[in-house]
Amino acid sequence: MIATTRMRLTLVAALLATVAGAVVAQGIRVRTGPITVNPRITVNPKLDFSSMHFDDDRPGPDSAQVSALLTSLSSTDATVCEIAVDNIGNSWGPSPASEIGSLRDRSAADRAARAVYTGRVRDAGAIRALGPALGSENPCVRRGAARLLGHSHEAAALALLRAGLRSATPQVRESAALGLGMADDHESIDALVAALRDQDPYVSRMAAYALGEIEDERAIPALIRELGSDQAATQKAAIWALGEIEHSSAVRPLLPLLKNPDAETRALTARALGEIEDASATAALGDALGDRELAVQRAAARALGEIEDASAVPALLRALGSDDAGLRGDVVRALGEIEDPRAVDGLLRTLRDPLPHIRAASARALGEIEDPRAGAPLAAALSDEDRNVREAALHALGDLDELTAAPPALINLLKDRDPEIRQQAAHALGEIGDVAAVPALAAAFRDENIEVRRAVVRAIGEIEGASATETLAAAMKDSDPEIRREAARALGERN
Repeated sequence: MIATTRMRLTLVAALLATVAGAVVAQGIRVRTGPITVNPRITVNPKLDFSSMHFDDDRPGPDSAQVSALLTSLSSTDATVCEIAVDNIGNSWGPSPASEIGSLRDRSAADRAARAVYTGRVRDAGAIRALGPALGSENPCVRRGAARLLGHSHEAAALALLRAGLRSATPQVRESAALGLGMADDHESIDALVAALRDQDPYVSRMAAYALGEIEDERAIPALIRELGSDQAATQKAAIWALGEIEHSSAVRPLLPLLKNPDAETRALTARALGEIEDASATAALGDALGDRELAVQRAAARALGEIEDASAVPALLRALGSDDAGLRGDVVRALGEIEDPRAVDGLLRTLRDPLPHIRAASARALGEIEDPRAGAPLAAALSDEDRNVREAALHALGDLDELTAAPPALINLLKDRDPEIRQQAAHALGEIGDVAAVPALAAAFRDENIEVRRAVVRAIGEIEGASATETLAAAMKDSDPEIRREAARALGERN
């Protein structure tokens, strides 16, 4: 009994560990898909994992392992089960970081159990074992089976899912729709469109979700019809799906939903319009910045940033004075993405915001706009008490157009205690190209940190003038081959 229990825990832990190692090693964002079961609740927000995949070189679990996993999922705590199922399909496989970061008593059996689930389910017996689980009384088990089948891509797995969508049991149809979305099965578009009219609201909601996952434009007319559904969850799923498909034909039908009585619907609509990135939605989203609900205001600000239409700048500048820090941050980032010089004065004000993350975002936005009027304020921000603000200002100064005079505060950063700051300062000075900075850069060429010295040589290579050439000639004798190559390249471009 103890051994069996341990095996079950190992299987669940293996799934949890799989994505943990991948996230640590790769900095990957993970999406989980919808986990709500109440048809009045919207589809959960999705984080992107389009770059994630199973390891195709691994065989994947066999029938015994799949059966053991399903048993483990059914008997474990519901929250643990959901977390484990979320990790199905979200893995690059074991990495050096995940192995090095392992605790001392992690056994070889644990590592082997984890490795199995970095492969797709190919085993015919394993696929057959997953079929009945689509109708399990345990919703987490159903979801786990759907995800495993969806990520299998084997013909037998797709056949099970397609048959499940025709089942007389609503829970099976719902699970099958989820799996078909995970499988990105374009051949099931017509069946999923038909499932939008399913009498069970859970099934219709999941069909809309699946169509959004597949992102096939053939589904757009049917999804647009569901914008008028009397089932709130299906309507919201259709909004989300249209945003995922990103086709401009959905903009006009979506716009009226920005006035929907339900705040969640309005926010979801704003998000979808941002995903589509069509400028015809700009005016309506600008109005939504004045919505009575903060969540809608923030969704509208983020959407306007994605659309990058300069006509949104006046409305965004009005929202820049919000008392809510979250909205101010969203607006600052949107103005940076739009890159319109009219935003400079407003961003210079938020560069003095009481909150450091707003100041840092403002510095980054000013760098994206590249207006030289921000030069002196950004130079002043180099002495900000917050490191993130200082770094953002440093990067932004190097991005400004027509800034020909390097601020003294920037030159002084070549003496900063932090070698990373010294390296970034050298890069920014190279971008500015001010010959007056060459003496300081030449002195910094004696820096004890090799990365700083390399950055200094690259920066000097960007600056014209005899003094810069002399320093590059000296760098040709450096012991570091990369410095010599960089110096040679720069000197070659001068001749």
